[in-house]
Amino acid sequence: MTRHAIGIDVGGTKTKACIVRLSDGAVVAERTEATPCQTGGAAVLDLVCDLAAAMRGLACKDALEATALGICLPELVTRDGEPASAWNFDWRGLDYRSRLGTYGALHIDSDVRAAAFAEGWMGAGKDVDPFVYVTISTGLSHSLVIGGAPYEGARGFAIHFSGSDLVAFDGPNQDRAVRHNLELFAGGKALGERYGAVIARPDTTALALFEAEAKDPRAAEMVSNALLSLASYLGQLINTLDPAVLVLGGGIGSDPKVTPRLAALTRQFIWAEGARDMPIVPSLIGDTACAIGVAAMAHKTTSRMDRP
Repeated sequence: MTRHAIGIDVGGTKTKACIVRLSDGAVVAERTEATPCQTGGAAVLDLVCDLAAAMRGLACKDALEATALGICLPELVTRDGEPASAWNFDWRGLDYRSRLGTYGALHIDSDVRAAAFAEGWMGAGKDVDPFVYVTISTGLSHSLVIGGAPYEGARGFAIHFSGSDLVAFDGPNQDRAVRHNLELFAGGKALGERYGAVIARPDTTALALFEAEAKDPRAAEMVSNALLSLASYLGQLINTLDPAVLVLGGGIGSDPKVTPRLAALTRQFIWAEGARDMPIVPSLIGDTACAIGVAAMAHKTTSRMDRP
């Protein structure tokens, strides 16, 4: 019997659940719902349990073997699979393991590591070692993939390159400290909020900003500045990690109108001349990458645990 696994990508705005065929990564069933982040972590957990039950029901109906359940979160997740932050919603202290464990052997991970795993398995990072996967979407994060395995770090927190302020000094005597937080400046959520404030529409999204670029000089300047800032950080990421390929994912990063512009800007910030022509490419899998990746990771973890 062909094996399958369930993967659920819990995002800041939407949650996607998939049944994934493990022989080739094909999604054989999927369902997407809005994530009730504003209602709190318990409501998000209720939604994830409902989706897990629905996917389990579909698998049973179609006589599919799906014994593993992978959940990926837009949060810090420790090496032991424990949520360790609450930027979008808070699962810390909730009984998520006993509730979700009823639907299969459970694996919980960070969303960017799940997407990076999928890209290395069947996407733009296939047969590339090492590569870096970067998500540029509502938020910003990255994963270094070595030998097909996303690098976790000592605690599981090796996913950020932009969350904390960086300090530079400016002014005539280099005596003025300037703080810069990339995610609060160029993340998708921040871009939508900033442009919404300019046009007096609080519900504006980053997508609306990019669509307005051609006709609104204010939007064009905002996009230009955001991409330049992103490029400077991506250049430093390349300088630090020296990957063979940089894969750009997320709604902004993999946009065909954005990727080549961002790649061209990034090259000026790559210090080593021998690395400036390295491939900077979009994700090949798209918005199912996280769910596919975490489903495969859950199966891999279960298989390892089953060995004598």
